[in-house]
Amino acid sequence: MSIQIDLSSDVAVVTGGGSGIGEGIATLLAEAGAKVAIADLSAEAATSVAEQITSKGGAAIGVEMNIADEDSVRRGLAEVREQLGPVSVLVNNAGAWTIKKFADTTDDEARRVVDITLLGAITVMRAALPDLLETQGRIVNIASDSARTGEHSMAVYAGAKAGVIAVTKSLAKEVGRKGVRANVVAPGTTVTPGSSAFIEQVGGADKLARAYPLGRLGAPADIAGAVLFLASPLSTWITGQVLSVSGGYTMV
Repeated sequence: MSIQIDLSSDVAVVTGGGSGIGEGIATLLAEAGAKVAIADLSAEAATSVAEQITSKGGAAIGVEMNIADEDSVRRGLAEVREQLGPVSVLVNNAGAWTIKKFADTTDDEARRVVDITLLGAITVMRAALPDLLETQGRIVNIASDSARTGEHSMAVYAGAKAGVIAVTKSLAKEVGRKGVRANVVAPGTTVTPGSSAFIEQVGGADKLARAYPLGRLGAPADIAGAVLFLASPLSTWITGQVLSVSGGYTMV
């Protein structure tokens, strides 16, 4: 007997899908058969990932989207509906951070992190909710284990991601009886272009990996696998949960 995850009837939107974890998620969802919209602030990056997917036989489009701008979000989702259909899987992956001690973080820096990481995710969820109610869809929000443990020099980011967790749990209670599920994947340190500065600041990947029971840092594919599970029929009785994907670093 074999088990195969088939998302061929789904339309997925992945924010921040133009690189790193988002690219890994978009690629794996497409491999499972989903039609994927890669939404990214960089139209070039979004289109590049979409072209990589379509070159391998998948279905994907790139969509320019600034999640901190409500009009941009609504335009982007309208484009998705027109080209692919109503959204049934929403992955809020886009975020922003600053690596700086709390006392040294400016108001503008803090506001940018919160506007993108928390309010941006809220804006996308609100705009996509009519589709998700229609399709009885699934939301998978990418948070961070820093939201559960705290993180040196990333206090505002950790707080914003904690907000993502709280909003997701609350929304799961509101829409569960309407057939929509909402969960969170909380990565540990994952090796991407965006995390390189943090990894170097704490002494490099080899040093940091010693703190992880599984002996290594994460890869985008590790996070993507968890997202695929929560987006699939294998998780139909799971909602409002936070899944740490952190090599055992966080055990809550």
